[in-house]
Amino acid sequence: MITFEGVTKTYPDGTTAVSDLSLTVPSDRITVIVGPSGCGKTTTLRMVNRMLEPTEGRILWDEEPLSARPVTTLRRQMGYVIQSGGLFPHRTVLDNIGTVPGLLGWTKAKTRARSLELLDAVGLDPALARRFPGQLSGGQQQRVGVARALAADPLVMLMDEPFSAVDPVVRAELHELFLGLQRELSKTIIMITHDIDEAIELGDQVAILRVGGILAQAGTPQQLLEEPADAFVEGFVGKDRGYRSLSFQPADRLSLDEVPTTTDAAGARGRTLLLDEDRRPVGWAGLREDGRPMPLGSTFDPSSDNLRTALDAALTSPAGLAVAVRDGRFAGVVDPEAVLGQLAEHRSAEARGAVEAAGSTEAAP
Repeated sequence: MITFEGVTKTYPDGTTAVSDLSLTVPSDRITVIVGPSGCGKTTTLRMVNRMLEPTEGRILWDEEPLSARPVTTLRRQMGYVIQSGGLFPHRTVLDNIGTVPGLLGWTKAKTRARSLELLDAVGLDPALARRFPGQLSGGQQQRVGVARALAADPLVMLMDEPFSAVDPVVRAELHELFLGLQRELSKTIIMITHDIDEAIELGDQVAILRVGGILAQAGTPQQLLEEPADAFVEGFVGKDRGYRSLSFQPADRLSLDEVPTTTDAAGARGRTLLLDEDRRPVGWAGLREDGRPMPLGSTFDPSSDNLRTALDAALTSPAGLAVAVRDGRFAGVVDPEAVLGQLAEHRSAEARGAVEAAGSTEAAP
C-alpha cells in the first residue's frame, strides 16, 4: 500500500504542481490518476520513485517513508512504463526486456529465459526477439515496454500514459492485455492518463485531480459516475456517465426472449434471426423487400458481459433486439427496454438496501 500524506510539490519558480495531496493506493489494485493538462499527474507519479522529492508531506510504502529507502533499491522494485515504451533504440527487443535483470546481476541464461517468457506473456512472437525497436509497430513497442517493466517482477508498476500513442484498435488490444496480466500477476499499479474513459475501464480506483494537483475526488469508477462530488467531477466524467455506469452491472440476470429463427433467409417473413447449421447467428432475415438478409449487429454473452454491452448490441441491431450467445451459439434476444428495466431494478434494490442500513444504524444503541 502506498500512502500520500499531505504531499505538496512546489518548483523553484513558485509553481505548485501538487497541493496537499492525501491519497491511499491499495495493494494489488490499479489506481488511475486522471485530470486535465497541468494538474500534476506526472509530478505525482515521479515522486513515487523519487525522481522528484515532495516539498511538503511524505509518501509511505507499507507504512515506511519512501525517503528511508535507497533510491537505487527503490527504483529496482518498481517497474516504469511510459509513452511509446521508452525503449533503447540501439538494443534488441530481448536486451531491452532484460535491462533491469542485468542491472540486478542475473546470469545471462536466467535473463534470457525471463525475457523470452515475458515476450510470450505480452503476446509477441519470439521471432521479434532479435529485432530493434525501430523495426516494430507502436503497439509492439508498447508491449515490449510492459514486458521490460515486469522483467524483475517488481512490487509496484508506475505507468505514465502508456497507451496514448497508439490508435484506438491497438489501444483496445493493449487494454485487454494489461487487464489480463493484472488478473494473473496482481501488481500494485499507479497509472496516469488524461482519458477518463480509459481510467474508468482500467482502474479499480480512480483519482481525479484539478489543475494545481488538488484532489477533487477518489473512488471506484462506479462511484465517480453515480456520485460525482461536485460540478467539476461531474463535467470531467461527462454527460453520458449514466450510460457508462451500465458497464458495472452484469448482464447475467437479463431474461432472454425467443424470436423466430431460420437457416434459409429466402423463406423468412417478418423479423427472423438467421442461423448457421451450428446455431450461430449470422444476420437478420425478413426485414428487406428483396429478401436479402441484413447484418447481425453486435452480440453479447450474458455470462460475461455487462448491461452496457447488451444495450449497445440492441442499439446496433437492425431488428432492435440484442442477440445473446453462449459459446457463440444463439441463446435468446432482449430489447433495450428490458436492459434499462434491469438497471432500474438494480438501483431500486440498492436504494432499499441503503434505507435498511440507515434504519439499522439508527436503531443501534
